[in-house]
Parts: sequence; structure tokens; C-alpha cells
Amino acid sequence: MRSVRLNFSKTGRAIYISHLDVNRMMTRAVRRAQLPMWYTEGFNPHPYIAFALPLSLGQSSDCEYMDIRIEGDMTDEEIKTRLNETLPEGLKILSVGAPVHDAKLIEKAQYFVKIVFATSEEASAFCSKADELMKGDELMAEKPGKKGHRKIMKQVNLIDMIFDAKITSSDNIVNLQCVLAAGNTHNLNPSLLVETIENCVSLKHAQLHIVRKKLITKNNENFR
Repeated sequence: MRSVRLNFSKTGRAIYISHLDVNRMMTRAVRRAQLPMWYTEGFNPHPYIAFALPLSLGQSSDCEYMDIRIEGDMTDEEIKTRLNETLPEGLKILSVGAPVHDAKLIEKAQYFVKIVFATSEEASAFCSKADELMKGDELMAEKPGKKGHRKIMKQVNLIDMIFDAKITSSDNIVNLQCVLAAGNTHNLNPSLLVETIENCVSLKHAQLHIVRKKLITKNNENFR
């Protein structure tokens, strides 16, 4: 038995598939692909599948990761080919290999964000203010949290979760490339960052496109 890490993309209409449904879809896919999966023991055996960091609904990604366990001698290339033949449009296996990093080491994620406004004036105003705010010391927002067993909304400073950000505008489009906190301890959704800045400038985008490009470990290595 060996552990295998699958790097897959989630694009197109698949961005509207929830993580729970992706999990179910992948479970069916490994069965249809007839991979020699290792199954858990107990009363309800099922193929071992684990995801590194679930993606928010409505976002696309080139860096989704799923771990499985294989018995037998099937090659990584054959695993990739078989799965791609069974997966629906929008989900594609990009690479297959042995896991290098523990998912607990993920600390950051790089995103490309395209923000479309109704006019070029709105895009320019947002871009200018966003650059100013992200270079400042404080950008407060409300995030869900817990107090004991109770779910609460708490005030957090988003600046503490922005590692890098570059923003430009052209016509009515703003392009934001950013590295944000991601992982079990701290996590900043780029949609919350955009929403918080829009609230500061009293603007609202017409369209928002978010692509997660890579996951980064605490040692600043690309997760793989």
C-alpha cells in the first residue's frame, strides 16, 4: 500500500459544486476508474480519500489536492489517465505523485482576483483605495468564530492575514494578485477582502472571479 497525492483543477461550471459533492464525486470516480484502492477497516469500509484545503464555492483553482492510498503496482500515469476518463467537465487531474508536505504545514495561498465594475471610474477609485488600505496598519472586518461551543461573529484585522498584494486597474477591471493566510489556524477568503474594501469606498462590483493558484507552506515552499 502506498500514499498518492492528486493535484487537480476545478474550473468552469464545476466551481459551483460544493466540497461535499466533490468528495462524493471523487469517491465514485475512483470506483469507476477501478483503481486498486486501500479501504478503511471496520463496519463500513470505504476508500481512503483526504483533501488538503477545501475551496470556497464559486472559486476556481489550479491547486486542489486529494490524497488516496493504492494497493498493487499501478503507475501514477495510469492513475491520472483512468481518473481523467471518469471525471466530469471542470475537474481534471493535473499531476499524480507521492505526497511531499503534510497538509498541516499549509500557511498561505496565492490568488488571482479579477474584479469587474460598471465603469472605469469605479475601478480606478477601488484600485487606489484598496492599495492604500492594504498598505495600512488596520483593515477591520467581521469573521465567523467560536466562543466555547457557541458560534459568534468577531472583529479581525485583515492586514495580519495579507502577506503580499499587487493591484492594478485597466478600464473597468481591477486585477489583484495576493498571498493570503490559508490553513487551519488562520484563513482569509479573498471575497471577504474585496467585500471589506468595497464597504470602505461604498462601491459594489458587477462580477468577481477568483482563482487559487498555489498553496504555500510555513517554510515558503509550494505545497505538493
